[in-house]
Amino acid sequence: MNYLSLHSSSPVVLILGDSHLARFDSWPDIWSLKPWQIRNIAVDGYQARQVYSMYRDQVSSDDHCVLVVMAGINRTKKDMPNDAADAIDKLVRIAKKRDKKLVILEVMYTERPNDSAYVEELNMQLRTIAEINNTMFVSVNHKLSGKKKLLSQFSSDELHLNSVGYSALMAEIREQTLQFISTELKQCRG
Repeated sequence: MNYLSLHSSSPVVLILGDSHLARFDSWPDIWSLKPWQIRNIAVDGYQARQVYSMYRDQVSSDDHCVLVVMAGINRTKKDMPNDAADAIDKLVRIAKKRDKKLVILEVMYTERPNDSAYVEELNMQLRTIAEINNTMFVSVNHKLSGKKKLLSQFSSDELHLNSVGYSALMAEIREQTLQFISTELKQCRG
């Protein structure tokens, strides 16, 4: 995947992750941050290590001010929660070294019973990474899940969100991040 540079005249919010973020294309409606730009380079099917590699190799030094990331549900059978958490931790460390502000989004539960323990453990590790690095952590499962499973009214296929699910997810992200992102972008622009 070739990625074009983000260099631009206005501050950028960079969206990075897997299909949960790649399939949503109305980010400007969430924050309404003009003249700031929102760039969504999330990729369907990407594992956390691929998200980290893309950030490290292609965009970490570009002109983004804020990085929003959600990744970790895609994995091989042998992957453990700490594998995804380690990749996100590396990404956070690179971003922090380059004075980027971060928002880590909680990995969402699925309707698949085998995912519950994995997602729960991964989110505990991601929350710890956020706390250690003084990084914003956004919890979304309380709005989209019950009994550690994605609620079926929000799902199109037991894993991905439908339009109602995206509305709920984005409303929660907006509510928890609007002030933070607005403040950080004003500081970045100044």
